[in-house]
Amino acid sequence: IIGYEWLRFEEGNIIEKIWLNFDNIDEAYKEIGRIPKKKTVKDIACLIDDMQGNIACDWIKLFLDDAKAELNTKKKIPKFLSENISETKDFLKALIHIDAKGDEEILERVFSIQCFGDSKYFERNIRKKLIRLIRHYMIEKELCIEDMTEDDILSQVGIVKAPEQIDFRGNIIGILNGKQVDFSPFCYGTSINSQTVKSIQITSLENVDRILFIENKANYIDYIFNNEHSRDLIVFHGGFYSPVKGLFFEKLYEAIKDQDIECYHWSDIDLGGFMIFNRLKKCIIPSLKPYKMDEISFMSRQDFWQPFDDRYATSLAKLLEDKDYSEFHNLIRLMLNEGAWLEQEAFLVRD
Repeated sequence: IIGYEWLRFEEGNIIEKIWLNFDNIDEAYKEIGRIPKKKTVKDIACLIDDMQGNIACDWIKLFLDDAKAELNTKKKIPKFLSENISETKDFLKALIHIDAKGDEEILERVFSIQCFGDSKYFERNIRKKLIRLIRHYMIEKELCIEDMTEDDILSQVGIVKAPEQIDFRGNIIGILNGKQVDFSPFCYGTSINSQTVKSIQITSLENVDRILFIENKANYIDYIFNNEHSRDLIVFHGGFYSPVKGLFFEKLYEAIKDQDIECYHWSDIDLGGFMIFNRLKKCIIPSLKPYKMDEISFMSRQDFWQPFDDRYATSLAKLLEDKDYSEFHNLIRLMLNEGAWLEQEAFLVRD
């Protein structure tokens, strides 16, 4: 297992050098009770081979392709996987279950029980590693993932702590379970859960002149309480929308896209706010316009400006090179000049 040399004139007494005999590396592994790395690499490659042909999710397929390439070319344990074959099996098992459930939303602990027979196993052993994987392979590269919580990230694959609630206020009329539903009486707002989002057919928006998506919950509540009789449909957007929220937004847009109803979005005047706006516009509502996200609005709340550092400034400046953010370019230049960003909550302070 090892080779060695005695110190000169100290033969049989003091060893000067010692080294591992790589020709007998398997014996060394056996001696310490560990599995040889080359066997682990081979076993993981077989596990990936067995599951690859049955996976439909593009981001999982991309990860498996990368992992397989690293196993074959570098003979290394891929990032996100473990040398402990049992841990790797469990992680891959979670990916298989995520792929198999498709767009279905599932409670985190229910997912854990279905997958591992233990309601807390996922949280203890899989959650953090899976979140890192989703960040790397699934979430759009342009998103400001620093602004996303771990729950936000898991919601992108339909794993949630509790059924998602969609909050809105406005004159939506739809069909649910074959019956007409009218949300117009809820003048102070209402909520529907994810199953209702999937089931409801939005048939019309009566007496609605515009749709306003609001990122911040406090601003959403303030708006609906202080604009009781407006002809706006107000939707609480939150941060980076989940698949369920995205589905609701799509249904809204389908109901009004051929009508003269404008759509607006109100976020923080910051890097994350611009990215949240751009995602909604790029993926669902191409006619989307910003609300209170302009130079005049920014300058009107100077007392509430938040300073940013050089790293933030560099990320913000990169948006000037992207035509998708052209409606914010003048505002971004002003922000860079002032070295500040602005929270939505600043507009809750009355003049």
